[in-house]
Amino acid sequence: MKIQINEELLLNESIQWSKVIKEKIKHAINFSAFRKAFESDDISFAIIQRVYKTILKIFNLVYSDLIENDYHSKIWHEDTKIILEKSNKSNYSISKTYRIITLLNCLDKVAEKIIAMQLSYTAEINDKLLNFDQMRDRKQRSAIDAVLNLVHDAQMMKSRENTLICLLLNIKEVFDHVALKQLIKILIRLKISVNLINWVKCFLQNRIIDLAFDDERQKSKKISTEISQDLFISLILFLIYIQYLFSKIRAKFENLQSLSYIDDVMLYIERRNINKNVKILKNAAKIAFTWTENNAVQFNDLKSELINFERHKTTLNQMIILLNNMIIKSKIYVWWLKVWLNRKLNFKVHVQTKIAIVTRTLHSLFRLMNSEWELNVKSEKQLYLTYVTSISDYDVEIWWNNQRSYLVKFRKLQNAALRKILRVFQTLSIDAMQIEVEISSVKMQLNQKCKNYAIQIVELSKKHFIRKRTFISYSS
Repeated sequence: MKIQINEELLLNESIQWSKVIKEKIKHAINFSAFRKAFESDDISFAIIQRVYKTILKIFNLVYSDLIENDYHSKIWHEDTKIILEKSNKSNYSISKTYRIITLLNCLDKVAEKIIAMQLSYTAEINDKLLNFDQMRDRKQRSAIDAVLNLVHDAQMMKSRENTLICLLLNIKEVFDHVALKQLIKILIRLKISVNLINWVKCFLQNRIIDLAFDDERQKSKKISTEISQDLFISLILFLIYIQYLFSKIRAKFENLQSLSYIDDVMLYIERRNINKNVKILKNAAKIAFTWTENNAVQFNDLKSELINFERHKTTLNQMIILLNNMIIKSKIYVWWLKVWLNRKLNFKVHVQTKIAIVTRTLHSLFRLMNSEWELNVKSEKQLYLTYVTSISDYDVEIWWNNQRSYLVKFRKLQNAALRKILRVFQTLSIDAMQIEVEISSVKMQLNQKCKNYAIQIVELSKKHFIRKRTFISYSS
């Protein structure tokens, strides 16, 4: 059943919804992982990709008509959820020791992917759909961008001799708390296309799941409120679902900044008077908790944290009392979006943690190199680049500033790897080994990552929050 809405009410300020074009259908099909698990109909992405080349026009016509006529096939409403045990857990009577994998119909995934791309594109050209500081599942808005945004503001705070205090919140079980009726109300309030609203309702209504566990299969059951985490469209729909939370907070406190990366929410404010900062954050937290209660969403109190980025030599201990009387005290270190942040922003703990992970990975790689398989230099180099360098180079843009102490530690790890790959003595020149294996020096790798990111900034829209934080001469 379609939602009856007077489209004339949406005409003046409605968010324009572009038609489905064949390029998006082609991208959704060809760029899907053909190794993905498929549903019981045995139609995989590999089959779909081959058939698409043969009957391209039929695919374009079918998907265009289905989406533009707000219809989602009933066959695609059926999902199979497989419950698997997590390894190395002591007590399997707790639900958290299991993980769920959802097997979806691959033809259904293509339709979802098309709608997700449409929504993501619409969010970039229209500021009404999503707030500028809502990340994930959006082009050029990554976790690194979010952390860099915070780091930049904290560093600028020091130059202005102010204090910046951050409240970190985590939304509990995000995809299990999306109420369909509330989501539809939000889409109507945004004055988005009626076609999309009807498609979303058709897509989320009357979904059926089969549970499989230990070779046993439960009878099909209907689900009403949750969005499966495995759906392509889940992330962007959840971002839309919570977007009014940030609008409401900013309407009350103009100087308050917010960042959102799916379920990770950060509220922060910069002022000279730290007590006023704490008071504003406390009031903002009240608004946030009130909003969640009214929209079937919950915060995970155990993951709520507070940190001061300050210029003082001594740590200022602050705390915030939430609506549920939970006390959050300020910490020296917090872990946000896989980055350790401390009040001085020297990234010492983060780099130490990264080096420990790289070391363990490298030792595992050494054991593989010592095996009977006798890998050649090319294969060992590829393994090193894939499993070691990818870890050491990730998020370099955030913390690298030519720190010699950090450079020495990473250089030792790479030198050990080069000697192992080439099977040479320690007396051999490092430069010679790098030339032989065709791997650049650590410093060159780190600097190149930062240069590549700088080039990406130039290509960003002038409205992008990272571009706005660059120097005027750089962004012109």
